[in-house]
Amino acid sequence: MTGLRALAFLGVALALSSSSRAAPPPSPDRMAWEVFAQMVAPAGMPGAKAVAFETWASDADLYSATPRWPSRGSKLLTRSLAAVAEDRAVHALAAPGCLPRDGAAGNFPPGACIGEEVQHNRPVFDYILANGLYSKAGLVKAFAGGKPIDFPGDAVVVKADWVLVSDILRWQPATYKTADAVRRAYYTNRATLNGRSGEYALAGLSVQSKQARDWVWSTFEQRSNPGRCDVIGCHDDFGAAAADVAPRPAANTDYGPCAKTPALRALLASRGSDPVWDNYCLKGTQVRFVTPTGQPTLLANSVIERMNKGVAVQQTSCITCHAYASFDRAGLPNFAALQPPPKNGVPQPPPTGAVQAALLQGYKQNDFLWGVIAAAP
Repeated sequence: MTGLRALAFLGVALALSSSSRAAPPPSPDRMAWEVFAQMVAPAGMPGAKAVAFETWASDADLYSATPRWPSRGSKLLTRSLAAVAEDRAVHALAAPGCLPRDGAAGNFPPGACIGEEVQHNRPVFDYILANGLYSKAGLVKAFAGGKPIDFPGDAVVVKADWVLVSDILRWQPATYKTADAVRRAYYTNRATLNGRSGEYALAGLSVQSKQARDWVWSTFEQRSNPGRCDVIGCHDDFGAAAADVAPRPAANTDYGPCAKTPALRALLASRGSDPVWDNYCLKGTQVRFVTPTGQPTLLANSVIERMNKGVAVQQTSCITCHAYASFDRAGLPNFAALQPPPKNGVPQPPPTGAVQAALLQGYKQNDFLWGVIAAAP
């Protein structure tokens, strides 16, 4: 057993005793970085710039009438980013064109776009294919079958948000003066968004890895994202020299570099990672719905959730949102769970904290994957 599969199962073995598989794993920040190192390792494609997660299956590859694992060459040649984020579909949010729902949150320039992709590693692809979970017909069958949906321990799903290099220059003019400066600080690659092909810079990554029953949730940001540690701060007890960074009173400031520990540098070097990944910071991980005192745990990316989804950081819990990923006997997703009814005419935020069983009545959980929204007819 090698690679990501070995790391994942090692994490599970260390984290989960036979008496309590639900117990959170030790050092989830380290586990998050181990998965990150696998994801951003060079893909080994001669003549092409690519890291591992870019060669995985996208929503379009997976949720179709004939799912196919992408060939390594054609994958990058035909790469497209979504103009409307998966989270917008989940929350039924309307958005004008490809503009962020709340660009003001990060001082995003007018007219700039954020493109998003969701990538699934091979264990996720194989499990969905084997169980027919890529189509509504398959979901109907799975609902009737009664067997729980339970992805393997080496499953990983990545959500990546990208911004045109030219828009980075408009977004952060005081930090980056040239396209070459952006390329030195951001991982970049070519893609198409809304018919516009160009060079895009990776601004944020949200990762779920099945290293525990309720998955390990982690979010990474490029170091200079304005407001990277706003509201809930940043925490990394494995990879960051300063484990805790407190939020600042002023919003959308540059929190500066997240200096790395020798242990993380060694881990990334062992995978042959490009030095550009030193500019990416773990904002935090999440393995519980609530704290020991019963307060909801929170985790949000300043680009993915705050800007592209338009949900405030203090109202975002990755683990809770995805716990409601479910479908009914007709194969239709459980949008209602994420759309609380207004109170006194005031819209309510998405749920955080412990899962409310009543919101899952009549639905079958999809083991924390909201891909059901993209299921083929």
